[in-house]
Amino acid sequence: MPYENLASKYRPNNLNEVLGQETVKRTLNNAVKLGRIAPSYVFYGPRGCGKTTIARILAKTLNCHKPSGGVPCDKCASCVEIAESKSLDVIEIDAASNTQVDKVRNVIIENVAFAPSRDKYKIYILDEVHMLTTQAFNALLKTVEEPPPHVVFIMATTEQHKVPVTILSRSQCFRFRPLSEELIFERLKEVAEKEKIKYEPEAFKIMAKASIGSMRDAVTLLDRAFSFGRGEVKTELVNELLGHAGEDLINSLALALINRDSATLHAAFDRLNAEGYDTLTALRDLRDLLAGTFFYLQKFSSVPTSLAGSLPKDFSASALAKLSRKVNLAVEEVKFSDSLAIAAEMALFTLIDTPQDLEALVRRLEGLELRLASPNGEPGRFTEPAPQKKNDISGERPERGPAALGPVPADAVRGTLEKALPAAPAHQEAAVGGAQPPSAVWKKLLARIADRKPIIYNMLLSVKITFDTETRWRLGSPNKFEVGMLQDFKKELEAEMEKISGGKIELIIERSAASAAPAAAFEDLSVQGDVAAPVEEVEAQSGQRGAEGHWEDLPEAASSSVDPELKKLLKVFHGSKVTKVVKKTGENKDRG
Repeated sequence: MPYENLASKYRPNNLNEVLGQETVKRTLNNAVKLGRIAPSYVFYGPRGCGKTTIARILAKTLNCHKPSGGVPCDKCASCVEIAESKSLDVIEIDAASNTQVDKVRNVIIENVAFAPSRDKYKIYILDEVHMLTTQAFNALLKTVEEPPPHVVFIMATTEQHKVPVTILSRSQCFRFRPLSEELIFERLKEVAEKEKIKYEPEAFKIMAKASIGSMRDAVTLLDRAFSFGRGEVKTELVNELLGHAGEDLINSLALALINRDSATLHAAFDRLNAEGYDTLTALRDLRDLLAGTFFYLQKFSSVPTSLAGSLPKDFSASALAKLSRKVNLAVEEVKFSDSLAIAAEMALFTLIDTPQDLEALVRRLEGLELRLASPNGEPGRFTEPAPQKKNDISGERPERGPAALGPVPADAVRGTLEKALPAAPAHQEAAVGGAQPPSAVWKKLLARIADRKPIIYNMLLSVKITFDTETRWRLGSPNKFEVGMLQDFKKELEAEMEKISGGKIELIIERSAASAAPAAAFEDLSVQGDVAAPVEEVEAQSGQRGAEGHWEDLPEAASSSVDPELKKLLKVFHGSKVTKVVKKTGENKDRG
């Protein structure tokens, strides 16, 4: 008896034997029972997931002489002939070999009007239908739309997007999904038991994963492994057959990347090359190992990996996702190289020298910087710093440098702040709710809102704040939209301030009049000796803030000898030395 490959030998004979594709099976089974047979079907999906198999089963079901509950008998002449591809009424056409319009016309269009020779339906199965030319599809269009009542078209394709929409709209389309690794694993066990093949379960898991959802690929691989192992299917033999490096070798590559161990990485590549493993396959396995470990650590997957228990304690799970992505980019780069081994090793050495979690390092440095600027001087507390903008109350930002990386005593922080920040007015120094000054509460509020509500945060940076009393603050903005948004968010702001200060603070949000200042040109005279004296005089006479209580506003009680326009500009350009204002007259504007 001639040898028959396992994929053909164990091909399903009815819908009940087909694994997966439950939606497709149920729909077709009900359609047959109800007699609602469409003139045209389109089956699309990846290779090896059952498109052609179900097309043949549907053909047998429609032409079976003795069906039982919508299931073909597999014994009548029609079922036997269809299974052997000998039926005159079921014509299988390889569209890849019959792409021209003349062949479509001769095989289908000219013969479609003839009645079936024996069975109920004349069925045309067009495999890889997307290979037909545009002219062939156009010639087929009218026949598909209005075929004779005895004709059924079943078209299968792996690239549905290449089939014209005019054909798809005239057909019932069914999407076939890739099969799960669990279904493929169970099918391989069933075939192995029937063929009396000795196997290792781990070998079948590797084969199921390597088949990428294709049952035909998995069974064909089992056939190869059976011949290669002389009746036994072992994990080591399957890895060698597929060109996969062993789990321990891939694990050592991953740990070398994580620990930045160049020597271990080079030794792993030496072994990879000496044993003749495929370099691209090894990189893909490394990528999958890093991604699988990330999913497991994030509780997205319940399948543990060998790498999960070997990671350093302080290693971030998110860094695994970044490494996996970078290894995938290396795969795309290396596959076009004329020296795969060298290109792959150099790509991984580059990853060793690249910071793996730069964002975490930046956040840590910013947290240390915030400790220096914290009014409470809490060296053990790390919080997300907020950007310093218009009404941020910190006086001078600490310099970035090596000193910021070490532990900073609380007393040193307080001493630094006392020198850096100017003395606050008496009503600001008063504790709100008996806890903190208003400026400290406002700064902490901005820091909390920055991440959660960035839009509200930006609005708070632009408002004008007035401390009427210790427990009553007034926020003003000339923008009507901002006022409405802040009104909607008022309760949440008050709740946050109560958490920060320990006491209830009432916010009054109102629309303020827009300030209209005349256009002015500014000259920077900071290099001219004593010209900065007016600014220093204003700062010396600042004394206490006005009733507005804005810590960046100039005091209302400033010397009357200072130009009022200069006072307004100093409010806007806080921290800058503006010492002269040149007003543009109408004549100057006309010149410009």
